[in-house]
Amino acid sequence: MMPRVNKIKFSTLRILLMGSIPLILFGCILNGQSASADEPDVLKVVNWNVLYGFNHKKSIEQGVDWIRSQKADVVALQELNGHTEAGLKTLAGDWGHEHAVILKEKGFPVGLTSNQPIKVIKRRVSGFHHGYLHCKTQGIHFFVVHFWPGKYNEVNVILDEIAPLLKQEERVIILGDFNGCSQKDEAFLVANARLRQRDYTFVERVEAKGFVDVVNKHDSTAKVSCPSPITIPRWSKDMEELKLKRYRIDFVFADQVLARDSRSGTISLAKEIDAISDHYPVIVEFDKSKKRKLDRDGGG
Repeated sequence: MMPRVNKIKFSTLRILLMGSIPLILFGCILNGQSASADEPDVLKVVNWNVLYGFNHKKSIEQGVDWIRSQKADVVALQELNGHTEAGLKTLAGDWGHEHAVILKEKGFPVGLTSNQPIKVIKRRVSGFHHGYLHCKTQGIHFFVVHFWPGKYNEVNVILDEIAPLLKQEERVIILGDFNGCSQKDEAFLVANARLRQRDYTFVERVEAKGFVDVVNKHDSTAKVSCPSPITIPRWSKDMEELKLKRYRIDFVFADQVLARDSRSGTISLAKEIDAISDHYPVIVEFDKSKKRKLDRDGGG
């Protein structure tokens, strides 16, 4: 007698050949798996200031290799000096992203790459020192920023643009180089960053609108995002002086719904970063299945 499992398989094959089941499902059915079993359930985002386009364009290959190793879904970059949008698309392709946009092609551009299509909603330079990108990808609005110290109107403009999105229950992430600190790091800063002035205004205004510091939520010990030893001897004469300048000014902030479904958040202090940029990359992860439900319900 033919085993029961083979009867099921042959029956499934017969239905398949009759056109009742899409071919793409066949292998999954035989293996007892759903069609989405291999689909990753994590949305991974990397944010990184890459120091004048990856150490003045001297460490592009190393930077690309590190980003590729992260297998992120979205990458936000600051200080893409000397890069064009076409050039960024080529680099992004090397780390597995088909889609890439840049704010501008002069000065200190920010950029965004993704393994899903990107809709550019706004490129804003006027009234800003560097400017910002507002894009939508992965069902989420991303605001890629590079604030200028003391120019607080920059964050006000962005928060005003975000307000109606939150009312519409859209999902929003603000990420980039804030050039400002968090009150959550106050004790560390007082004890360690004695050669730094502390300015909490940018972060305070973002948090006042309900946004959540994803790194602090998951890794409250992560207090340093710059500088790295690459700054010696130009900006710090030695490691002792550098240690007195270390602080966290690079952030990923998520709206409360996204933050609730975040899985992890940290800052990579990998040694190889020391030769690529003066900033260390911020890495966060979200539950993609929760985000997908929001997309189906109209949240993205």
